[in-house]
Amino acid sequence: MLGVPFLGAFEPADALGLIEIVANAPNRGSLRLEPDTVARLDALCASYHAAPDKEAFRAAHAETQAWWFGHRYAEWRAVETLLEGLDIAGAAVLDIGAGQGFDAWRLALRGARVTALEFSPIVAEAGAQSFPELRWIGGFAHALPFRNASFDHVFINAALHHMRDLPATIAEALRVLRPGGCLITSGDPFRADTTGPALEFDVFDRHEAVLLGINEQIPPLSDFLLTIERNRAVLAPEIFTQVLHGGRSGSGPALEEWTAWDLDADAPMLKARAGSLAMRIRLTAPWPHPRALQREGVLPPATFVGWLRDPARAVAEIARIIPRAMLDTPFPGAPAKFDLINGWRVARSTATTRTAYRRARLFRSRGAEPRLRFEARSNQPARITLLVNAVPAGTTPIGADWTALEADISAVPPGEPFVLEFQREGEPPDFDAGCFEVRLPAARAALGARLRDLLPRRLRRLAGMA
Repeated sequence: MLGVPFLGAFEPADALGLIEIVANAPNRGSLRLEPDTVARLDALCASYHAAPDKEAFRAAHAETQAWWFGHRYAEWRAVETLLEGLDIAGAAVLDIGAGQGFDAWRLALRGARVTALEFSPIVAEAGAQSFPELRWIGGFAHALPFRNASFDHVFINAALHHMRDLPATIAEALRVLRPGGCLITSGDPFRADTTGPALEFDVFDRHEAVLLGINEQIPPLSDFLLTIERNRAVLAPEIFTQVLHGGRSGSGPALEEWTAWDLDADAPMLKARAGSLAMRIRLTAPWPHPRALQREGVLPPATFVGWLRDPARAVAEIARIIPRAMLDTPFPGAPAKFDLINGWRVARSTATTRTAYRRARLFRSRGAEPRLRFEARSNQPARITLLVNAVPAGTTPIGADWTALEADISAVPPGEPFVLEFQREGEPPDFDAGCFEVRLPAARAALGARLRDLLPRRLRRLAGMA
C-alpha cells in the first residue's frame, strides 16, 4: 500500500491519530527528505558541539541561526549520548514511529540494519521513497507485527508521547528485543502525575498545528515508567531528563541540560515534576509476557488511504468509526482532547460558548431535527461556512455581534453519524484574527442552563419521595 506493507487495521481508539493523518494529507507531496541532508546536519551539529566558542560558530554558519537548529542539535546530542558504548554496526534495529526516516537513516549511517515502523501511511510512503535502503513497515506500536526477540536494539525518538497507549508500546518494544539489547527513547515531554489533562489545554491553547489536527500530547511521567517499574527483574533502566522544570531534589547529580537519575530513588521526585525524558533500558533476560494482539480492527489501511484523496470527506468517514463517547457530546460541555485537535480552544470555553480557530468540528448523529442552529461572533469581520460531511451548507458574514448560523442536515439518514464543520473563510492575518466564538441560540442556551440548575433539585425530590 503506497509502496509500504501495512500490517493490522485501524481501531476506534485510533481516532486522534486518524485525525492527525488527515491533517497532514495535504502535505503529502512535500514530505520527502534528501538522504544527504541527514549526514550534513549531523556533521553540522557535531562541529557546533565541538566548537569552543559556540556564539562565534553560529555567527559563521547561517543554518545554526535557524529556528529549528536548537531542536535538531538536541536530537543529535540525544542520539550521541544514548548510543555511547553501543556498537550498532551490523545490528538489527527497529525504529518505532520512524516518521519520514531521518533517525532511521542516521542509524543506518552508523551501520545498523534498520526496520522503520510508521503509523501514518502517507508518512511511511515518503520515508520509503526517501530511504528505500531501509525496511519499511506500516503498523501499530501497541501491537507490533514482529516475533519475540527480533531485534538487537529498539529506538524511539520524539514519538512515544504521540502513542495512544504508552505502557503497551513500551512493553511491545521490550518484547521484540533480544536479551542484552536496549530500548532507547528520547525527546518526550512529560507532566507531573498530579497535573491533569487540563494542562494540555493551556499549553496548546494557541498552538496552531494542534488546533488544526496534530496530536501532540504531554503524558504523565507514570505512563512512561509503569511498564519499567513492573518488570525490574528483567530490566536495567537508565533514566535521563533533557529538561526538568519545577525545582530539584533527589539523589541525582547537579541539574544540568542532561541529568541521569536513579529510578528507584528519584522516581517519586520526578513524578512531581515536568520536563523532557530520555531512557536507555537494557533487557537482561527474555521478556516474560505474551505479544499484544489487535482485537478491534475496523478500518483496513487501504480503505483509509482511499479516503485521503479527499481529506475533508475523510473526516466524515472517520465519524462512522470513532468511539461512541466522542459523538453527541454536550455543547459547550466539558473540555476534551478530541475537541482540541478539531479546532476548539477548550481552555477558552465558557459555560455557554466555545472559541474556534479557523475551523472547528462537531461529531454528531442525526436526530429528529432537520436543522442545527448556532450563533457566532468575531472581533474582526469574517465569513463562516458551515459544512455537513464536507458539503457546504451556507456561508454567513459575522462580526462583533452574535449572528445566527443554520445547517440543513436533512440529507443525513436518521441515526447516522456526521460531521458539522465551522470554517472561517480566507487566510487570517494573525492568530487572533483566525478565532471566532460559537454558542447555541440564546433562548436554547438559557433553557439548557435552567435545566442544569433544576436537575439536582429534581433528583433530591425524587430521592426524598423514595
